Amino acid sequence: MTVCVSNMNRLLNLYNLKYSCDPESCASLTGSASNRKYYRLCGAAGSCIGVIGTDARENEAFLTIAGHFRSKGINVPEVYAVSADRMAYIQEDLGNAVLFDMLSTARKTGEGLDEVEALLCKTMSMLPKIQFEGAAGLDFSVCYPQPSFDRRMIMFDLNYFKYCFLKPSGLEFNEVLLQDDFETLADELLKHDTDTFLYRDFNAR
Repeated sequence: MTVCVSNMNRLLNLYNLKYSCDPESCASLTGSASNRKYYRLCGAAGSCIGVIGTDARENEAFLTIAGHFRSKGINVPEVYAVSADRMAYIQEDLGNAVLFDMLSTARKTGEGLDEVEALLCKTMSMLPKIQFEGAAGLDFSVCYPQPSFDRRMIMFDLNYFKYCFLKPSGLEFNEVLLQDDFETLADELLKHDTDTFLYRDFNAR
């Protein structure tokens, strides 16, 4: 595990603030799209996920939105403690299972596919609550990397689909006609001006 001592000390201090003791173990976890570093801190008193951020605006967006959603009764991990500079925090540990990984494995093996797809449907059924109830009273200016999902952001995600799914799949396609479809889809999406929250992690994949 590679992590600078000062960052680890911040996570240890936050754990102690929450549980009034030191953790017995700290394991590095695989990250995702951002540069945040994740660690599982465990001890007899409890387990939590420690996070070290690298972008102050991204951290502030996460912390603000997480608190707002919990105030609305939306099921998101609870943030237990935050460092004074708000660049490190510990949050509720929800375990190792990742829905995307579960679905990928079930599709490859054919085992448990119905159960996993039922979980996927259940998860997707929660999106309207996040989209509408989560938007109520939210300060959108805190959203990262920008407050609105405009044409540029739409094209980012459509190109993510093209370069990370379509091209690696080996399928033949006309890139010019696909771009025409992208532009048409973007035009259609931008017709609808709504004050709703877009959970972008569900968008590109």
